[in-house]
Amino acid sequence: MNETEKLHISIKNKILPTKYLYDDKGSKLFEDICNTEEYYLTRTEKSIVQKYAKDIMAASSAEEFFELGSGSSKKTKILILEALKYRKKLTYTSFDISKKALEMSKKELKTISKNLSIQLVKGDFINDLKNIDVGKDRRLYLFLGSTLGNFNNQMAISFLYNLSKIMKKKDFLLIGIDKIKDHDVIKSAYNDKAGYTEKFNKNILDVINNKYNLDFEKNNFTHSITFNKSNNQIEMYLTSKTKQVINFPNKEKILIEQGDKLLTEISRKFNDKTIKKIFSNSSLKIRKTYFDDNKYFSLYLLNSKL
Repeated sequence: MNETEKLHISIKNKILPTKYLYDDKGSKLFEDICNTEEYYLTRTEKSIVQKYAKDIMAASSAEEFFELGSGSSKKTKILILEALKYRKKLTYTSFDISKKALEMSKKELKTISKNLSIQLVKGDFINDLKNIDVGKDRRLYLFLGSTLGNFNNQMAISFLYNLSKIMKKKDFLLIGIDKIKDHDVIKSAYNDKAGYTEKFNKNILDVINNKYNLDFEKNNFTHSITFNKSNNQIEMYLTSKTKQVINFPNKEKILIEQGDKLLTEISRKFNDKTIKKIFSNSSLKIRKTYFDDNKYFSLYLLNSKL
């Protein structure tokens, strides 16, 4: 089955693949979201990294960094600066689906030190993980920003297990996890007053149109979010304002009724029990846990049990 056929099935099931949110424009819009007052995740995670950078580097003894879904690498910069206090040379690899994100990462880090070597790798960390060069040095993998929350349980375990398989015994993984908290605080983070999240959400239609030669009209959709209490997750939708037909190049058509909701992203929020079970089922062992004063967010330092 080719990618167009997979997308056709996905749209019929009222789901748009989340990865298409993060093209070059989407990556820039996500950076704008991270700077909004409502989006607590980035500043909270950054505060944890700042507070515990020395301990994280002492515990991991990392000789190189490998970041999955790096974005602009602003939080990772804190750890790199700490590591360079003790290491004469350091390698950082940014692995991201977006060329724009890779460029932002390089711009953020290139003036740090002549002793920092920066490598940029464009790819999808779900499908391309198996192609990663595992290297020889002690590596710290980074998966920050609570990106794991975009995966359902099966996907999360599969991804982390595949990562644990390529991790050497001396490697570590630092992962950011958003925790369950007041629902209004969570919902506001995905529906900012400035409208960046709405633009970010609707941009997925432009991406899909360009990639698959479709004819979505984004002005026919509204951005909406809901908090699914049963699954402890934000669900982000594009809701159709009218009855419309989406035409595929192979002459197939999909009817979208007024009021139909297309799911574009989930963002799960975890309690300790749930996330520890996911780690255990992924053959990962928790070595250290770091969190902010409000316990809004946690960083876990893990290594592989394989």
